[in-house]
Order: sequence, then structure tokens, then C-alpha cells
Amino acid sequence: LLVLLILIHYRKCISMNESIPTDGVYMSDSNTNVKDAPAFHENPYCKALNNAKDIQFDHADVEGNAQNGPVVRLSFASLFDALGTCLKDESSVLLLYSLVHGNCDFQEYVLVRTDLDTLLMPILEMLYNASRKTSNQIYMLLIILLILSQDSTFNASVHKLVLPSVPWYQERLMHQTSLGSLMVVVLIRTIKYNLSKLRDVYLHTNCLAILANMGPHAHRLSAYASQRLVSLFDMLSRKYAKLAELKNDKALKVMSDQMEADIISDDTSTELHIYTDFLRIVLEIINAILTYALPRNPEVVYAIL
Repeated sequence: LLVLLILIHYRKCISMNESIPTDGVYMSDSNTNVKDAPAFHENPYCKALNNAKDIQFDHADVEGNAQNGPVVRLSFASLFDALGTCLKDESSVLLLYSLVHGNCDFQEYVLVRTDLDTLLMPILEMLYNASRKTSNQIYMLLIILLILSQDSTFNASVHKLVLPSVPWYQERLMHQTSLGSLMVVVLIRTIKYNLSKLRDVYLHTNCLAILANMGPHAHRLSAYASQRLVSLFDMLSRKYAKLAELKNDKALKVMSDQMEADIISDDTSTELHIYTDFLRIVLEIINAILTYALPRNPEVVYAIL
């Protein structure tokens, strides 16, 4: 598997003296000058994985749609089940990311499965144990969730799938909770962990983006998930108020070293701006639930009150 992943993600840069085929170039930015933009040879392994079809897909259609050679055919059902059992391995997570990100057919297959917990439960358990993971591993898991959460059917499905129990969640017993509620709880827990330990702005942004995608489709969000969401807003607002007060105090205080004061002030302003964006997104999430899913989420109303 590791060899396969290396082959899939290998990119060979084309020298500017080489001839560049029109159908085999990846440009980093369409607005960049062609002479300055890096170009890469087309990776046949990556292309084969991205174009792979389900073995149950009609063979005639597969051959009819094949434009550049034969198409790899896999059992998406077996692949889905196998990934669900071995996602604790980092290489399996990278393979899942490669498939969900690059193969539209596999992504669609995942989205129509009714047993989404097969993939999501291992992912959520790893995020729950984020302290044992590197920031790159956490990023990979969040990007997978972010890609899936862009689909409205996925967001509706996770809230309808009820879990009898969550044995690895230790803070409290969670019985008969929806997969969507568990996702909200774990994502907010990841945000709070990041605030206290990693302090990675982009990790925050990914977590909040997933929650924002899920917001309009929330269905019977649990009391615990609703409380966690409101407590997240409370925590961020207190941090924002503290930073705003600190900035005002420094603005009024006369320091002997004006240069040092300017540097500290700039740092505070940057952090204040970041928390302003975080608060705005959380408010948008709560507003989306109240606007589009209010009758289905009484616990959110109780938590706000």
C-alpha cells in the first residue's frame, strides 16, 4: 500500500527545456506566467486511481467512456468495507483521501451508502484522540470530512443514522445519539484541543467549515451537542473580549519603547481579527440551524436560553 501511495502522489517536474504536451501538464495557477509556473508530467498511477470504476458498473458503459486506454475496475463495496476496518493506519487514511478527493465515482458511492458509520466512526475516534496524532494526520481526517460534508444528502443522512452507543467516548455516556450529533461534539472538541495546544488557524477553519456545511441540515441535534455548540460560542466570545480589552489597555498605555509596543499591538490585532472570523462563523452556524431547521432542533433553543 505504501508503494502504491508513493507512486500515486509522485510528481516529476518538467524542465523548461523539455517539450510540454498539452494534455499532460498540471499548472499551479492559471493566472501565473507560463514561464514561471511549474509543470509536471502526468502521473499514470494517479490517473488510473482517479478514473477507477466500480466492478458492478456496466462494463459496456465503462469501455464506452474510456478515452485514454483501459479503465481500472474495483469492487467499491469491498474497498469501502476494508477501509472501514483499517483506518487507524495512516496509509489507509491517505488512500481514502486520495479516492474521495480524486475519484468522483468513489465519492458518489460513499455518499449513497446508508452505513456511513463504517467510515466515519473510525475517523471520529481518531479525531477524539487528536493528542496522539500529528497535525498532518488531523488535517487529512478533517479534509475527508470537509469533502463529504459539501453534499446535502450526506449531511441529512448522518443526522438520521442513530448509534446505539459510542464506547470510545469517555467524557459521558452517549446512547441513542445520531452520527451527526457525534460529529458536532467531536469537531468542537477538536477545536478546543487546537485552541489549547496546536493553535493552528487553518485547522480551526476546517472544523468550522464542516460544521457550517452541516448546520442547515441539522436534525434533532442532541442536548449534549447543542450545549457544546453554545459553549463554543461562549468560549470564543470570552477570548475575543479578553483580547479586545488587552488591545485597548495597550493603546492607552505609554511605553518607552514605541517600536516594541507597535509589534505587540500588531500581534494582538491579528489574533483579534482571527477570533472575529471564528465568532462570525459560529454565529452563522447557529443562525443556519435556527433559520432552516428550527422545528427539528428544540435542544438548540434550550441550550441558547
